[in-house]
Amino acid sequence: MKDENKQSSKKEETFNLQRFLKKRWALPAIYLAVAALLLSAFFFMQSQNGQIANPDDPIDVEENPNGPTGMHGEDAVPVTTDGEVVKLPISDENEVEIVGTFYDVNGTAEEQQAALVYYNNYYYQNKGIDLAKDGEESFDVTAALSGTVVKAEQDSLLGYVVEVDHDNGIVTHYHSLGELNVEQGDTVRQGDILGSAGRNLYNENAGVHVHFEIRKDGIAINPEDALQQPVSFLEDLEGASEEATEGEDEKESEDARDGEGEGEDESDREEQNDDVKEDTNEDA
Repeated sequence: MKDENKQSSKKEETFNLQRFLKKRWALPAIYLAVAALLLSAFFFMQSQNGQIANPDDPIDVEENPNGPTGMHGEDAVPVTTDGEVVKLPISDENEVEIVGTFYDVNGTAEEQQAALVYYNNYYYQNKGIDLAKDGEESFDVTAALSGTVVKAEQDSLLGYVVEVDHDNGIVTHYHSLGELNVEQGDTVRQGDILGSAGRNLYNENAGVHVHFEIRKDGIAINPEDALQQPVSFLEDLEGASEEATEGEDEKESEDARDGEGEGEDESDREEQNDDVKEDTNEDA
């Protein structure tokens, strides 16, 4: 009799469970209850381990000892000349040659004569070097050092010009460009293309070329002396030119446009030109 009652009770429980499960809201209610239990258990375990952060607690941010990182997690590399050496402003030094040399006041008379630029019936001292490629071909002009572009514009006499600031008073100049690839304010790395070699009115005899200058505090430095040298070498190097300031150089450029010479008075300029003409006649 007791066995019959137990069987009857089990059947009744099974029947009641089946009736409950047949209701449309039964299964969703069960799922929600199970999910609530699981979440409660999870948060309870986390709180026991002390891993739940209080919104009012300050957040400790660990700084990267290697500095900032890039967008993909790699270390961001700031543009700096540290570790760089001065290079010619071209991608392949074997493709070009120096067709114009720097005027060194301590050079020989022959070297000085070779470093004069003839323009508008006068001779002017070359403040940098001129690079050209055989066959009058244009070529890419690159940054000799990493830095910031402080000038990128067209000049009626010099062609397109670019100036790159490398801090500590060091600025590189690139003249006679046929086109520009950069704008003022751009940050460039050593070897980045600034433009392409072209022609200008100031030194037509050089043909397609780039005029390259290095200046420290406005004073021109012989680029050939600085090649393969670190930036620290430029910081201590004294300019070999007689010019004193960049402002004077701007005046000289204006004087060249007016045919009044480049930083010299009329009598000195005529005397220098007479000497050059006499030397030229003697060589002939």
